[in-house]
Amino acid sequence: MSALSTLALRGPLWVDARLHRLTLWTGVALLALAAAALPAARWYVDGLGADLTASGCKVEKIVPGCGIPVRHYLSVSLYFNRLFFLTSWLLTVLPVLLGAFVAGPVVGRELESGTYRLQWTQSVTPGRWLAGKVLLPAAGALLVLPASVLVQGWALSTTLHSWYPVEWYQNTVYPTVGPVAVAYALFAIAVGALAGLLLRRTVAGMAAAVGATAGTIIVLALLRPHLWPTADSAASSAHPWDLSTATASGVTDVRYHPEAHFWPLQLVEGGIVLILAAAATGAAFAVLRRRHA
Repeated sequence: MSALSTLALRGPLWVDARLHRLTLWTGVALLALAAAALPAARWYVDGLGADLTASGCKVEKIVPGCGIPVRHYLSVSLYFNRLFFLTSWLLTVLPVLLGAFVAGPVVGRELESGTYRLQWTQSVTPGRWLAGKVLLPAAGALLVLPASVLVQGWALSTTLHSWYPVEWYQNTVYPTVGPVAVAYALFAIAVGALAGLLLRRTVAGMAAAVGATAGTIIVLALLRPHLWPTADSAASSAHPWDLSTATASGVTDVRYHPEAHFWPLQLVEGGIVLILAAAATGAAFAVLRRRHA
């Protein structure tokens, strides 16, 4: 380890890095595996498609001798679709896991066991102690997640004109292809720390962090269609989010979110989540000051 990294991780940060090392390295390994698997699978599917076109076979009209290569191409394309949804699911539940297994249990365990007193008697203030619990996993999320989001967004764009397209507005996709993913991760870490401080128990803090994080994700997913004004036409969008409904008299209430609304929706939802994360962080430090002034 270099002198710079040693200085950067001395004191409580070094202790927190040791506590989180298995979780952090496991998360990095899983995200790196997904980041490598998605491009490799996509390029393989594209290569099969090019070979299929070069052979004169078409999925739309199967002629004699083309059945096996067409079925192979479609089956591999379907496997890529499932791989994409698997990585989307992992990134969707990642904030819940961060809240349950990173900041929350560490804070709750140290308060429950009383080991925090040892650090506080060694020139580590309560504020620095809590900051270390929050900053280290937050820094890890900020370093790793943006790259994963970029890979996920690229993989999504390659499916839009395939035989198994993935739409940007799907609940298991939308939180993984934009800044919302990072915002939820930071929120989960802040909520985990707050739950650990309030409950002072490892298991109870984990349960509360999971409930609060998952509940927030679900509520904002339900509110998502209303976070930005809808359009009454989808003519300008190839992949609109159709929110149209039929009224009691049979007249259809036509409402759409075109693809152009992706970034406004992401920024509004991400801003809400970051405000909640800041509020949870502020509340955690307020609880710490009140109980351990």
